[in-house]
Amino acid sequence: MIEFRLLVDEIDYEKLARFLAPLLADKMKEKGGVAALLGGRQEAMTTMALQMIKVMGQAERDELLLRLVSEKSDMLVKKVNKTAAKKAVGVHVTSITAQKV
Repeated sequence: MIEFRLLVDEIDYEKLARFLAPLLADKMKEKGGVAALLGGRQEAMTTMALQMIKVMGQAERDELLLRLVSEKSDMLVKKVNKTAAKKAVGVHVTSITAQKV
C-alpha cells in the first residue's frame, strides 16, 4: 500500500461549494431550520450553501471542509474509484482523510 499526501494552500471555496453542494445540503438539512423548510430542493440548497460560504471566515470554511471530508469520506472514496475505473486508471483508493496543518 502507498500513501500519497497532498498539501493544499489555496482553495476556491465558491467552486468547491458548487461541487460539494449535495454534501453541504445534506449537512444543512440535518441541522433543520431554514434548510429543512426548503424541502431538499437542490437549487435552493446550493444557493443557500454558496451564501453561507461567502459569509464565513477562512477558519470556518476550512473547518467545514475538514468535517465534510471526515463525515463523507466513504462516499468520496467511491466517487474517486468510480472515476478512476471510468478513465481506466489502474488505482483503487481505500481512504481519504484531511487535517489542518
